[in-house]
Amino acid sequence: MAKEQVSSILRALQILECFMDQKTEWTLKALVDHLDIPTTTVFRQVSTMVEREYLEQDPVRKSYHIGPRLFLLASAIIGQSDLRQIARPELEHLSNTVRETINLSVLLENDIFYLDKVETHRSIICNTRIGSRAPAYATSGGKVMLADQSDAYIDQYCEWMEKQEPLTGNTIRGSVRFRNELIAAKLNGYALDNGEIEQGLICVAAPIRDTTKRVIAAVSISGPDYRMEENLKEMISAVKKAAELVSNMMGYRK
Repeated sequence: MAKEQVSSILRALQILECFMDQKTEWTLKALVDHLDIPTTTVFRQVSTMVEREYLEQDPVRKSYHIGPRLFLLASAIIGQSDLRQIARPELEHLSNTVRETINLSVLLENDIFYLDKVETHRSIICNTRIGSRAPAYATSGGKVMLADQSDAYIDQYCEWMEKQEPLTGNTIRGSVRFRNELIAAKLNGYALDNGEIEQGLICVAAPIRDTTKRVIAAVSISGPDYRMEENLKEMISAVKKAAELVSNMMGYRK
């Protein structure tokens, strides 16, 4: 019985994790094909989740998407994050200083997870949202966090990265160039994303460290290339200072 219960929970988690990806709507067949789990099993799981309002089903397309109860759970978890609460005032201060969009992200498997965001009031903004994910290799935040990983971790990551489709014409594909960027990020204390995840958008990020000196997150500034290029040195300096202040509040000491 215990094994069945654990197996059932595992399958439910596998289904929910599908909705963490860039694809936010799934049909029953797509879930079955993606997870390689029997149709009857997936149907029972999603039916229970719909009943409990963790998922919702479109009455016309019959596809599934995130329900209100899952949104409430995610909001509660994010809202209680110590890192988010500690970093928030500094993110707001940074946004007011540079007048661009500020993101706080953590590394999650092969992606970055956006833990918090402070919008700019200017005309062009970055199309990220709290709770969404993006491939780490195409983001400045992902680069500064990956730069702190072991050689073995980066080897595995590069193997995965080279199988992915580019997001824009500027997205890095080759592992040699990518590894060089990680080395530079580690040496310089910041990383850049020049239109690699969104055409015309430049992002600069710096790492946040904890008391063990491990990189646990990244803070980044995102804005249109014509504004960012004009003030890039100031942006780099500002994001590094903000990351250092948050790191100090997390217990980091040089």
